[in-house]
Parts: sequence; C-alpha cells; structure tokens
Amino acid sequence: MKFNIKYFSFTKNELKAILFMTLVLLSGFSIKYIKNLTSDNSFVFDYSESEEKFKKLSGSSANLLIKDSSERTGSESSLTISDKLKSVEDSLKNTGKKKSKKEEKLKPKSININTATKEILIMLPGIGESTAEKIINYRETHNGFKKIEHIMKVKGIGKKKFEKLKEYITID
Repeated sequence: MKFNIKYFSFTKNELKAILFMTLVLLSGFSIKYIKNLTSDNSFVFDYSESEEKFKKLSGSSANLLIKDSSERTGSESSLTISDKLKSVEDSLKNTGKKKSKKEEKLKPKSININTATKEILIMLPGIGESTAEKIINYRETHNGFKKIEHIMKVKGIGKKKFEKLKEYITID
C-alpha cells in the first residue's frame, strides 16, 4: 500500500475515494448484468393489430375531415371544400417561383450601384444591412464599379445572388 502511495502520489483519502468509486461502478455493472441474466427476453410485442387500426383510421383522413366538416356546417359540399384544399395546395407549390416583395417593388435597371445609398441598396433582393455596407465600402475604396459584374467582388455576393440582382442594378 505504501508503494502505491509513493508511485502514484495519492494521499490516503484519495485512495479511499478511488476505491469507493471503483466498488460502486463494479457493483452497478454486476447488478445490471445479473438483471439481464434473470430477465425474460423472449417477450416480443405484436404490433400488427395496432398497425392495421392505424392504417384504417388514417387511410383517408383528409376525406373524412372534409366530410365531417361539411356535415357539421351544412353549408358547403365536400367537393367544394376538397376543391378549395387542392387549389390552396397547388398555390403553395407555386409560391417558390414567385418574386419576393422587394423584387416586386423594384423596376428593372432602377438602382445605380455607384450612387445608391444604404437604404436603397437594402431594397435589392438578398441584400441586407451588412451587405449594403460592404457594397458602399468596396465602391469607395475602388472608385466605383466599372461593370455590374464587379459587384461579385464584394464579399457575400456570389453568382447566385448576382443573378437575382443583375436585372435591377446599373452603373450609369
């Protein structure tokens, strides 16, 4: 015991604590191991009945909801409601192709990037406050933009963002 104390340089209290922790760990592992040996692992739950009920109940849940709502209100037929749902679904699918609010307000070639203020640059699609500041800093340090493509030299503006911007910017 004295050899271990000198070799590892642990105090008696530290050795007691280490011994206590190892005993706790060993007893925990042994209890878990004994429980696994004595437990019956042969029990397997059969989910097939629950799955069938779920499939039956959720098979046409949208139609059931439509019919139920039309029965409760008594105002519209289930066909009218389902047509409305389909039209809403179609419109949601097509929203990804529409222009943003910023893009709808802007006219083509309406913003001169060599003279625009920060507030005007923010109106461009994909341009926020920090990117507008970067555009102004680049413009001031390089004496303006010679071509609209030079805006891609501004950090944060790549090819994708330039494709969105190019129809709205000019250097005249």
